[in-house]
Amino acid sequence: MKNESISERQATILIILFLMGNSLLIGSGNQAKQDAWIAIIIAIIWSIILVLMFCRILSLYPGNDLFDILQIVMGKFIGKIISILMIWFAFHSGALILRSLSEFTNTLVFADTPVIMPMVFFTILLVWSLKAGIEVLGRWAEFFSWIVILIVLIVPILSISQMDIARLKPILSNGVATLLEGAFSSFTFPFGQIVIFTMIFSNISKVKNYKKIFIVGLLVGGGLILITSLRNLLVLGSETLSRNYFHSTMAVSLIRLGFLQRLEMTVIIVFLACVFIKVSICIFAVCNGISKVFGFDDHKFIATPVALIMLSFSFFVYKSTMEAAFFTLNIWAYYSFTFEVIIPLVIFIVVEIRSRRSKSVKVT
Repeated sequence: MKNESISERQATILIILFLMGNSLLIGSGNQAKQDAWIAIIIAIIWSIILVLMFCRILSLYPGNDLFDILQIVMGKFIGKIISILMIWFAFHSGALILRSLSEFTNTLVFADTPVIMPMVFFTILLVWSLKAGIEVLGRWAEFFSWIVILIVLIVPILSISQMDIARLKPILSNGVATLLEGAFSSFTFPFGQIVIFTMIFSNISKVKNYKKIFIVGLLVGGGLILITSLRNLLVLGSETLSRNYFHSTMAVSLIRLGFLQRLEMTVIIVFLACVFIKVSICIFAVCNGISKVFGFDDHKFIATPVALIMLSFSFFVYKSTMEAAFFTLNIWAYYSFTFEVIIPLVIFIVVEIRSRRSKSVKVT
């Protein structure tokens, strides 16, 4: 990956599409019910603090990713142990996304087709992306991002006739605790998952400002998620959303404007594009981490086995859609907090201590 590079613009677009991922389809901050939109805003504010920490870590060691930095500041042994934990997080995140995709295709797209068939073709595309390199993925994302963003912005406008502002009331009727629970859930999914980018961002060419890349990506991606969640709430209401797993598909299916009907295909296009980016980034991080831990010169030769193992794992990690939804809503936030916040915070503290010590030595 050292021989490959993407521009700051492409890096920002990758973050935007990564954040949108499967959260556009299943929502974010759903525990807050009709206050989910407020929970998302709070989560974005919290996430700004988190990404500033990521930016500080990366800026102190330019040209290195998280796996390189871990071995520099923690030593090879401890650095590799923590690297393995972060590799697992990226792998598990990718498997969860693939499981969401398989459930979506099996339920709404190819109901009469064995789920393994579309997933195999999707995995072949993933392997091709990994073999082609992150440069190709960056260019593809840059081209396709305008289509995705236009669809996400236009579809809510077409849904205005179905919206009812009363579905957002009463505000805070479930209490502040429920709101904060939804905000915490939204913070860890999808915003906290940005930590995966620290595992691959050693290959951005001529980085001038990590803050611009991360914060612009966070604000744009978060804004699009906020718009989509508001649309779903205004069209369906929190009670309907709580009984449905694929929120956006149901909300868009209600659009009836003359010949503009059956617009669920737009949701499918956006979902597939964003999920493709998100899973690709997760697998890139896994392959990069494995190559750094075991000292491989190139990550591409392990791309195919990693993608196939991730696909296989996604099928048996949960027994059903409801079990996957339960894990996402009730367990993921506390599980992922360790990888998204605690481990990076420990690294940040160690990095800051080393940085200040090196400055004091230079002064003396």
